Parts: sequence; structure tokens; C-alpha cells
Amino acid sequence: MDMKLLQDTIDLLRSHIDSGTDIDWMEMDNRPVRDIADMLNAYELAYSRKMTVLACCMLIHTALDRHGKLQVQDNERLTRMLLDGDYLTGLMYRIAVKRKEWKLLSRLLPFHKRMQLNLLRKVPPEILLKELKHEVRSYLEQRSA
Repeated sequence: MDMKLLQDTIDLLRSHIDSGTDIDWMEMDNRPVRDIADMLNAYELAYSRKMTVLACCMLIHTALDRHGKLQVQDNERLTRMLLDGDYLTGLMYRIAVKRKEWKLLSRLLPFHKRMQLNLLRKVPPEILLKELKHEVRSYLEQRSA
């Protein structure tokens, strides 16, 4: 596992996170993110592009994690978790656009919509994260060819 890539990506995300959010990147289970980071290292991409791809995946993963922890009986917490998930999704778009990763966005936008629909169908987050990894691999294969 390339800890430098992971740490640099976390630093990138922290530099984009608005103050007032209480999102802690260290509290998430980062095994799926580590898998994607390992996969990225197998491709000839500029380091900054690897960070962008990994950052977008981390934002999706964290949004999934937040949405998965919703508790209907806690309305204030429910509202906060929903808003955090929406914020993270918007941040993913903002970072990808700022870094001119149009083709990555064109790959992640349909995935994001499918993810939302699958969350409504109670598809486990682990399955969605596997699909995310597949989408990233397809993107990388297309970009490397």
C-alpha cells in the first residue's frame, strides 16, 4: 500500500473541505480505498491524476459510509448525515472539475446515479464499492490504452 498517495490524497481533501464539517477521514474503514490505491499504482498516470481518482473514490466511499449509518429515530443526526453525504458528492464533482478530469466524471456520474438507486434497494455498500473499483479499473484501462 502506498501510504504517501493515501496521505497526500487525504491532505488534498482536507484542503478542499469547508470549515464547519466534522468529517474525519481517519475514522473510515479504508480497506476499499487501499485496494483502489494499489490498483492505481499499476497504471502509468501522473501522481496528481492518481490523487484525483483516489480522492473521488474516497469521497464516494465516505458518502456511502455516512448514508449507511443513518438512524431514522435521530432526526438531527439523520439530517446531518444526509447533508454530509450530499456535500461529499458535490465536493467530488468540484475537485474533478477543478483538476479537469472530465472523462473521470463522465464515468463516475452514471455510477453515482446507480449507487443512489441501489442504496434505495438496500444493496450492501460492499457491493457498491466493488462496482466503484470496477468503474475505476475500466476508466484506467481506457485511459492507458
